[in-house]
Amino acid sequence: LCFSSLCVGETGIGKSTLIDTLFNTNFEEYESTHFEPSVKLKGQTYEHDEGEVRLKLTIVNTVGFGDQINKEASYTPILDYIDEQFEEYLQEELKIKRALYRYHDTRIHVCLYFIAPTGHSLKTLDLLTMKKLDSKVNIIPVIAK
Repeated sequence: LCFSSLCVGETGIGKSTLIDTLFNTNFEEYESTHFEPSVKLKGQTYEHDEGEVRLKLTIVNTVGFGDQINKEASYTPILDYIDEQFEEYLQEELKIKRALYRYHDTRIHVCLYFIAPTGHSLKTLDLLTMKKLDSKVNIIPVIAK
């Protein structure tokens, strides 16, 4: 069983902590800083056994999301990554001799969108990003910390 999850949220909001708690393991080996020049997507795949079920879990983390001074294009690398994964799957599906049973499906199944608990309305960046992601992936909003 393959499952891919995209975690979107500002640096230090608790994305890695929630994922570690959900799957009772330690996924991240490093701390992220607030000084990333652009948004980077870092995907890691893990094998997780629960009883007789073997789960191949891919967690894609958005490193540096919302940390730039100009946040206009913060969601662009995320949308490009999602489109890339769909394109790779389509190319595999279009082959004459397909090997989909062996193919590691990296399409994003769900996006956990972490919202800062400011007590006020949503930030403009959050609204724009969720509107753009809405047509491509299922979004689960998570009020962080």
